[in-house]
Amino acid sequence: MLIPFLVFLFCLFLVLGAYLLATRGTEAKRERLRQRLGEVLLHSAQTEDVEVLLAREELMSEIPWMNRMLVRVQAAMQLKRVLDQADLHITVTRLVMFSVMAGILAALAVSMLTISLLIIVLIGFAGAAIPFIHVFWMRRKRFDKFLEHLPDALELMSRALSAGHAFSEALHMVSTEMPEPISTEFRKTYEEQNLGLSLKLALENLTQRVPLLDLRLCVTAILIQRETGGNLAEILEKVAVTIRERFRILGDLKTLTTSSRLSAWLLCGLPIFVAVAVTAMNSEYMSVLWKDQRGHKLIAAAMLMQVAGMLIVRKILQIKI
Repeated sequence: MLIPFLVFLFCLFLVLGAYLLATRGTEAKRERLRQRLGEVLLHSAQTEDVEVLLAREELMSEIPWMNRMLVRVQAAMQLKRVLDQADLHITVTRLVMFSVMAGILAALAVSMLTISLLIIVLIGFAGAAIPFIHVFWMRRKRFDKFLEHLPDALELMSRALSAGHAFSEALHMVSTEMPEPISTEFRKTYEEQNLGLSLKLALENLTQRVPLLDLRLCVTAILIQRETGGNLAEILEKVAVTIRERFRILGDLKTLTTSSRLSAWLLCGLPIFVAVAVTAMNSEYMSVLWKDQRGHKLIAAAMLMQVAGMLIVRKILQIKI
């Protein structure tokens, strides 16, 4: 046990050393640049409550040559967009390095318990997937929060237009009075059209940053109104009502499928519970499953079937409206 533990520590410090070597001096340079910008903008009237973004949107890595290489890779661009949508201020390189570190550490930890190469590889890939799962979970959480406040934002814009304000001023009101993350996204849209970008392109950029069906419905209604005319305040109010009714129907469906979802979780967790319970009651009977190579293959097949079953049940219970 001592040799695997030493190998584990060596690989751990090796990976951490490589990560620190690749990103050394980055935070110090960023802090110096922030101080210089703060000194320049010290006497500006618009510096209050303004966050200066020091990194460019297309920055893939803090290492220049790697950044130039990743900019040409389409998958890296898509991953960068996902990070922006999750509002995580890390680069693609750091995310990949976190994933590699997690996979290596998980594989090394399992290698101290078993010699099955299949189990080690599966656990390594599972560990490497954890950072990406966290990113997509944060992205979904942020989108859900955006949808929660979208009807209120549309009603605020409708009232602002009814009071005689311009559409750009309605965007500005949403960016200043609504909570995060909807205020941030509408602030970006307001600044884009305020700095010369057409309203159509600014709204299309908004739908790219937040690719939600309800927001696309709202943007489509606004663009059609600007082409054909009509009462935009009334249109936004009706879109807000439509989105709220959709939420109500989704809530009713979630309530009706509660028992089915609970049954699915019980069926997925039952084999694991039975295996652990039988092992606790009669360890010799289950020793073949845990210690023999054939048992390891059965465990891997069972895990794959469990994941496939969970995905199938999840697909059945997802009803699109």
